[in-house]
Amino acid sequence: MTEIQFGVNLRAVTSRQDLREWAGRADELGYDVLAAPDHLGGVAPFTVLAAAAMVSTRLRLRSYVLNVGFWNPALLAREVATLDALSDGRVELGLGAGHMKAEHDDAGLPWLPFEQRVRALEDTLIEVRRRLADESHQPQPVQRPVPVMVAAMSRQALTVAARHAELIGFAGLRQVKGAPLGTLTICSAAELTERVELVREQADGRPYRSDILLQAVVIGPDPERAAAEWAAKLLGVTVAQVLDTPFALFAEDAERAADELRRRQKAFGLDSISTHRPNMEALGEVIAGYRG
Repeated sequence: MTEIQFGVNLRAVTSRQDLREWAGRADELGYDVLAAPDHLGGVAPFTVLAAAAMVSTRLRLRSYVLNVGFWNPALLAREVATLDALSDGRVELGLGAGHMKAEHDDAGLPWLPFEQRVRALEDTLIEVRRRLADESHQPQPVQRPVPVMVAAMSRQALTVAARHAELIGFAGLRQVKGAPLGTLTICSAAELTERVELVREQADGRPYRSDILLQAVVIGPDPERAAAEWAAKLLGVTVAQVLDTPFALFAEDAERAADELRRRQKAFGLDSISTHRPNMEALGEVIAGYRG
């Protein structure tokens, strides 16, 4: 097995000093990727990644992930190429179909039906990649090509990922059927296994890497209690489901957590693991155990 790459996703920054401390700490803990999401009420992804590029000269910079409905391909290609040039070729362009209708409404942007959002995801990916590969495009990116990540859990969007992406992100959350838009639940190990097989079939031998997003990481003496506390925050999710899902990690200590990541790496063919900033220190302990 190849060594797992680790990433941490930032949603909020309060100041330049906060960003400097966060990026520096991620570097110290052994993370490989700094990531920024794309939600109203959060940071502007390219701005915060450009600032992070000035703090760390090692960490890769990933949008995780852009709401495709927020972006025009020509303007997006300009942003990606600029950041890639400023960071000496460390950008990973993460794209998603989007799942927050309220944010599109707030921004005055159209909310397309799901099938059209998936089509827009593929069309945008293809057009941005075409522009970045054009020798006449200005500015010029350093990487040829700039790696593209598509994050999803739906079969339709994962099929797009399998056709095009260098990195496929299994996001772990999916819409609850029949519930209001934005009502999410966490996926099971069986669901991830099925999605992994789907991607392999659709990729048809095309090489790619895969990432899972850990929604929770808790290292402590009572994993079941921690899982119960976390399950209480989700709609209709049991403790057993939380302990089963590959998208959360509860373990008595960092050594056991590292062993569990190795098991998941083998079971699901993982190359990369990401998490959110609140879990950064806990997963940092696990990184040390995994690499130690």
